[in-house]
Amino acid sequence: MKPRHHHPLATVASYQRRVLSCAALLSLLLLAVPISISSSEPAPVVPKDLWFDIVRKGDIIGHHLITFRIKGEDLHVHSEVNFRVQVLFFTAFQYTQKRDEVWRDGKLIALASQTNDDGTAYDIKGKAEANGMRITSEGRSWLLPPDSVPASYWNYSMVTTKSPLVDAQDGRLTKARPVRIGKEKVTVGGKQIDAIHYRLVTKTPRDIWYDASGRWVKMRISGKDRSVVEWVLR
Repeated sequence: MKPRHHHPLATVASYQRRVLSCAALLSLLLLAVPISISSSEPAPVVPKDLWFDIVRKGDIIGHHLITFRIKGEDLHVHSEVNFRVQVLFFTAFQYTQKRDEVWRDGKLIALASQTNDDGTAYDIKGKAEANGMRITSEGRSWLLPPDSVPASYWNYSMVTTKSPLVDAQDGRLTKARPVRIGKEKVTVGGKQIDAIHYRLVTKTPRDIWYDASGRWVKMRISGKDRSVVEWVLR
């Protein structure tokens, strides 16, 4: 049998077809690259949930739970506080609060808070507007400055800001002023860690500690009877 000889033009055409096929494949791969990069972008970082035991004279009298969830582009923060001070067989003081906050790009855009402060009830709602945060409560409404910061203990910017603070209970501006005390050791989950101590100077001062990442890890308040009540992070 005679060997088959390819015409030079046929060989060139075949080579060109292979080159074009490779080029087409390469183009498809290059087009796919941006899609691959886009789909592998890291998800937003969600703060860890916080669970505090509220302790008075060595006894746990209540709890404070804060949960963080990402929904779309917003951070949703839910907080529940419940504690009771017992003297003998009587309730000397009781406090409950449920609060929801919605944050977007580091700014508060909505909030709702229901509180029972030993028989005194508060129910507020807030929504961001062009000129600030609109608060409504019991048929009344007022506008907070656009740079105001809610006094939410989990939010580290509360103690570093120079902006006015908003009482998370009644939705009004407060004269509370944060002061940095310094670095200290605190116990978290049975371990000693480094923390920064701040004091919220107000009628009822609060001492608050944050770790190096800005996570709220402890709080101390003096009660009406001058007993010390502490928030201890599990």
